[in-house]
Amino acid sequence: MNSSGRLWLFCLYLQALCAPAACEEWTAHVVSEIKALTGSCVVIPCTFTYPGIQRADSQLRGMWFREKYQTKVADKKNEKIFVYNEDQSMIEESFRDRTKLVGSLGKKNCSLEIDDIKDHDTDKYCYRTEIPEHDKYSYNHACVTVNTYKEVPEPKVTHQGDPVEGSPHIFMCTIYHTCPSNIPKLTWSGRTEQEPIIQHKDIGQGKWEIMSILTFIPKEEDDHTDLTCTVEYHGKGPVTKSVRLYVKRKESILYIVIPVVAAVGTAVIFGGLCLVMMKKYKRRISDLQSRGDNGIWSRLSRMTRRNRPAGHRDELSPSDSRAFWSRFSRRPQGNPSNLGVGYRANNETANISKPRCPSPDRNIKSSYPSKCGSNAGNYADDNVYGNM
Repeated sequence: MNSSGRLWLFCLYLQALCAPAACEEWTAHVVSEIKALTGSCVVIPCTFTYPGIQRADSQLRGMWFREKYQTKVADKKNEKIFVYNEDQSMIEESFRDRTKLVGSLGKKNCSLEIDDIKDHDTDKYCYRTEIPEHDKYSYNHACVTVNTYKEVPEPKVTHQGDPVEGSPHIFMCTIYHTCPSNIPKLTWSGRTEQEPIIQHKDIGQGKWEIMSILTFIPKEEDDHTDLTCTVEYHGKGPVTKSVRLYVKRKESILYIVIPVVAAVGTAVIFGGLCLVMMKKYKRRISDLQSRGDNGIWSRLSRMTRRNRPAGHRDELSPSDSRAFWSRFSRRPQGNPSNLGVGYRANNETANISKPRCPSPDRNIKSSYPSKCGSNAGNYADDNVYGNM
């Protein structure tokens, strides 16, 4: 084999030795800060890499320690205060039986769980890997700060709009936590006929979200009642959050028809009353007009019909009309109320002294005694209309 062939084989050999898994460095990835609820638990997510070939869980050892150091007076050596170690005797007494690895070291997962969080657990924690009889490394460049808090957070209950009677309505109860190995429990209290849907997801930075989705069908009796969501964190008592229900009545065609019918009925009744009043008013006007315009002519027509010969047409001749208006013009002017007893007395006196004779144009025979010529008998009838 010539020199070029040997060089090519050597490059292949180096490539095999420097595979991605074999050429990795000592690195770790953790969140910079995380909050932990006292009395509950917290899981610190962690991943790491190391040089060389990938190894099994039994070939690796994972440890967590505080960043602080403790100086031993005996040998003057600085040793780390471990919060987790396979050797329980190496763990700080306050952390014993409270810490464990929840990740697989063979899969390069170094996540740590701390249970029953204490106030004094607030500190910075770092990870360390040891490969027995090979190498070891402390990832001091990638540490996480744990801050503790005491107040238990309430769940958040949300929904859109007010529920409608008989229609499905969705309510959501949401909480955030830092302990996926001990998931908090969410329950609903009240009249719940369907089982809620639980969703659990990692939202990053060491936080997880739990959402309980409830489909609720409200009834009329659910109005002004409370729907309550209860959460129980690991190691803590229950915490509740209630929402007041304001149930709307279901819309139906009656809510549209009834107002329309009422409006139309009111309009019809009002219109009918207006028509009745208009007809009554017009009838009254016609009656007044007939009394004012036609009353005189109707009386004159009756008078002439009594004195006309048989077979004569019931029409007024021009001479009759002139005679009537001649008598009508001689009526006293002024207030009609003056036509009282005094006027009639004077009229009667005038008739005694000098009888008023009808127009000579009217040749009507009469059986009355003659007082004014041959037409004196007609005066008894005409005098009535002349004194109108």
